[in-house]
Amino acid sequence: MASVQDVANYLLYLRDNDMETGKYYALSNLKMQKLLYFCQGIYSAVHNGSRLIVDDEFEAWRYGPVLPSAYFRFNIYGQNDIPRNETGDFSGLSEGENLVIQNVWENLRYRSAFDLVEASHVQNGPWHNVYHGEGDNIINQEIIVNYFGGQN
Repeated sequence: MASVQDVANYLLYLRDNDMETGKYYALSNLKMQKLLYFCQGIYSAVHNGSRLIVDDEFEAWRYGPVLPSAYFRFNIYGQNDIPRNETGDFSGLSEGENLVIQNVWENLRYRSAFDLVEASHVQNGPWHNVYHGEGDNIINQEIIVNYFGGQN
């Protein structure tokens, strides 16, 4: 299982790699949170609910699912893009984890943070079923696994 920081670092690496080839896709803290959420859900679906990409629990915040450790790492940038110098080590990722993260990035990189917020707020989805106003509402891993597993 990967660390939250490994997954975030790899997403930053993929963004930076796109920039070097002349493509630019914004990656704010808000967008990072949603990408982490979709990485978790898709990875669990690929493994039929038997594995998670990260062990940390998501919380249901106003703008969707959040992994607090990643949120607080990047919140100093506010609504701005996370700068290139934030990319760190991601060597703890397995090949399978890399593939899922790449797939999520390639399919969602062009979408805005608020498009992804809307996608994470889908009716009867994990966030929708847990969020009850301000506060740190935990989105149980099982809820994410069951939701994404049913999307096949």
